[in-house]
Amino acid sequence: MKSLSRILLVLFFLAGCTVSKVYPEKYYSENKELLHQTESIYRKASAKKTFALGFTSLDFSSISIELKTDTVRYIYDFPVEDQRMNDTLQKLGYDVGTIQAVITNMKKIKATWINTLDYYVDGNPQTLSFLSVPVKQFSLFPLMQKRKYYIYTFYNKLQAYDAVGRLLDKKNKRQLRRVNGQHFYRINDWVSYTISGKFR
Repeated sequence: MKSLSRILLVLFFLAGCTVSKVYPEKYYSENKELLHQTESIYRKASAKKTFALGFTSLDFSSISIELKTDTVRYIYDFPVEDQRMNDTLQKLGYDVGTIQAVITNMKKIKATWINTLDYYVDGNPQTLSFLSVPVKQFSLFPLMQKRKYYIYTFYNKLQAYDAVGRLLDKKNKRQLRRVNGQHFYRINDWVSYTISGKFR
């Protein structure tokens, strides 16, 4: 009887620590319109002047902003409501209203990071956007639990996937594509996701 209790306890513990692979699609479906709106605003703004945003607190009260010029990369940390953030953005030539719109949307969809990444297909440069969302996890031992994130990638061209939904490098070659060293899985032809221990 004791051994059965131990087995049940271990199984319950493992179940509590697992990350649902169903939730990324559910989250995407529930937040689809706002996700795409956020990515679209961000992609257009960052194409003009590169920047990345990341919340540094899970209550979304403080944010890290990475700003890039031709020669220098600046990283600033601000409370979200701090006027100095807007002053800094304006001073460096960024559209304050657009960046504030992205921040507002990220708070609504509880996204912690948004950025772009350059990659190549047949020697041709491409750009994707990626956005991370903290995973809702339950554990009996939360202090021992490592936080996980769903990382969504957004493409401006149709993507190819294999039979089990893994992102491919090219449609005619069955080689899996890695983004930041990880495999991604199909949400639709334009969006994929992975589960990661890193938010960026």
